[in-house]
Amino acid sequence: PPWPAELDPEALETDEKQQQWVEEQEMRQKEPNSPSPTLSSAKQTLLDLVKNKTTGEGGRETTPTSSSASTTSSTSSPYTETNPAVLNEVRALHYSIARKELREIVLAFKQLRFLHALGKFQDVDVTTVSQMLSEWLSRAPISQERTDAEEMAVFFSTRRVSGPLNEAMKYHLMASNRLERIFGLWDMYHNWGTKPRYLVGKRTLEKDDRLLYVCAAAAIRNEFTWIYHAMGTSISVFDDWRLREFVYRTLVSHEPAVRQRFMDFMHDAMLARDVDLYFPLVARVNEASELGDHDSIKSLCTALLDGIERKLLFPSPAIEPKVPKSTWTPSIVDEGVWSLLMYGAVRCRKEGLAEWIMGEMKRIGIRPSIGTWNYLLMGVNKMGDRQKMKRVLDEMKEAGQAPDLRSQIIVMKFMFDQRLLREAGAIFRSIKESNAHRPRTDEENKLLLTAHNVVLNGLLRNRDLKAAAEVFEKMQQTGPAPDVVTFNTLLNRYAHKGERKLISETLRLMAKLGIQPDVYTFTILFVNACYEGDEEMKSKLVSQMGALDLKANKTLFSAAIRSIFTNGEGELGKPDTALMSGLQLLSGMERSGDKDLKPNAITYTTVLQGIRYRIEIGTTTFAAGHQLIEEVYSRMIDRGFRPNRVTLHVLIQHHLQSHTEQSLQKAMGMFEELCKEGVDNQKSWYVLLKGLEKRGSLSVAAEMIERLRRSSITPKGALLGVIERLSRMM
Repeated sequence: PPWPAELDPEALETDEKQQQWVEEQEMRQKEPNSPSPTLSSAKQTLLDLVKNKTTGEGGRETTPTSSSASTTSSTSSPYTETNPAVLNEVRALHYSIARKELREIVLAFKQLRFLHALGKFQDVDVTTVSQMLSEWLSRAPISQERTDAEEMAVFFSTRRVSGPLNEAMKYHLMASNRLERIFGLWDMYHNWGTKPRYLVGKRTLEKDDRLLYVCAAAAIRNEFTWIYHAMGTSISVFDDWRLREFVYRTLVSHEPAVRQRFMDFMHDAMLARDVDLYFPLVARVNEASELGDHDSIKSLCTALLDGIERKLLFPSPAIEPKVPKSTWTPSIVDEGVWSLLMYGAVRCRKEGLAEWIMGEMKRIGIRPSIGTWNYLLMGVNKMGDRQKMKRVLDEMKEAGQAPDLRSQIIVMKFMFDQRLLREAGAIFRSIKESNAHRPRTDEENKLLLTAHNVVLNGLLRNRDLKAAAEVFEKMQQTGPAPDVVTFNTLLNRYAHKGERKLISETLRLMAKLGIQPDVYTFTILFVNACYEGDEEMKSKLVSQMGALDLKANKTLFSAAIRSIFTNGEGELGKPDTALMSGLQLLSGMERSGDKDLKPNAITYTTVLQGIRYRIEIGTTTFAAGHQLIEEVYSRMIDRGFRPNRVTLHVLIQHHLQSHTEQSLQKAMGMFEELCKEGVDNQKSWYVLLKGLEKRGSLSVAAEMIERLRRSSITPKGALLGVIERLSRMM
């Protein structure tokens, strides 16, 4: 810490003055009427430094100076905070920092490390010393002093200050040509044994190029194992922009083959690392699925296939390469990775993508598990193609894969959707027979209940009320016991048919059996009241929500609106009942005199998302949906609500679907509003660039990519994928 002016060591010019000052301070301590019987910590520290100036280098005390010190030394553990040796080194460290003596700082670091007291390095110490250390490591020649300083740079990296280590690696790459030392420094950092208490949680980090220097050294020596092993100890992600910028900055003097090898090594090492760790793949697939980015799913699959063909990755442990484990740990793209990709393809609703992935699995010799087959069945079920479903089932049979309970449920639901009641009934009988007289796990019991709910829903949708009543009766008698999903299924069908008596009976039975209603129960009843134009029923539902153990508030109503939009059925060319019901519920909230029921920004955003969803699934035309979005957004602004980030994302996506110049200007204006507020993030840029890609506005996309490059956002995941695709198109 900075010394008070009167205690500045440099102000004590001569040894005689220093000694005189020490004596004065000691006399003050002995005075009984002294207003301050003990020195402040800063004064005491400086007093000790001055007393010890002649006993060791840089204020470091080499021997105890009093009997009390000797006593403390003999009774203290070498690792306690009161150890005089530790305190002495801390004083020396602060003294050296104040005088900007790097050699003494490094010496104090070595001593504190020996004493297991590196925790004494405070954040302010690391920050203060890092710039000085970086400058020195950028030019200091090879020596023991440099080696010691590099060890301190490694320690700073464990404290998330990587500038000094970056400079050390850069020196060895560009000046000393000691490439092995670069990998050695990374290995030292990885094996440092950092404890969580040494890590700084929130700090503005400088650009960290450590892994890039390791890869550059690997590329020069053509040693892929260097970067492979180093990348396996990190979860960092590097986009092509940053890699190219690093190449131009550090490898421009090397041959083109080295520069290309650097790019290839980085891509291969990151891919192998993600396969080994698996969770980065899960994160990438989940992100792409949520955004509906099927191109990213396919790009990831293509990268895996390319890695397998080049023997970077291997499709199964059975064909694992015969190489020493000390130099190579094969990255196995097992069935679980492909199942994950199938899951992403199904969630993206991209026709044919799941089948293509399954075909590639077979081509490279991976035998799909039942889980992978089930994902494929789910994809075909969403497509509603009978021929494809038959083909997939035949392929399962040829592969010797028997369907499990989950497979049967998927196929049974498909049969009901296709109005093939006889085939669906046969599957249901098979399910009951195979699970009748054997012990079942909890998971199997849940699936069996799901199967009964699917059958009940299928029979009701196909207007076979008698069979549905029989299934429901048997569930009550012999199990599995009906749950809230069962009753919601019944209520939904009765509401569609306007069977008020059956609705009342079902609600009474729910209460009798102690089945707790949920928000979907309320949604079903409210939509039915909207459909019939029964204002009295809607008011009664709101007033009786207490009996349903649901508190009437804007959060519940927003959830109800979301449920109406996402679960409501509809058909293009016919009135969209779900859309009208959701808008009526919004109008009712706006007219309500209860402030807890008044809509907020989240409610309006939910409605905007719902309208976009109805456009996407084809129950509402784009023109009609566009008019509704403009109207709802205007109502939101008129009521004094500012659009949040999610609201603007929805509007940008919508406007970029239109090919008019006015819509493009609106979308860009909303994106500028995001940036002006400082709330733009990875998803904001993805929404914009993905929309420009679909729209074909490549010149605008190029300008925005260049702007993103100059920003503080580092592209990754789905955003990185869309940037790479746009770059290839430009």
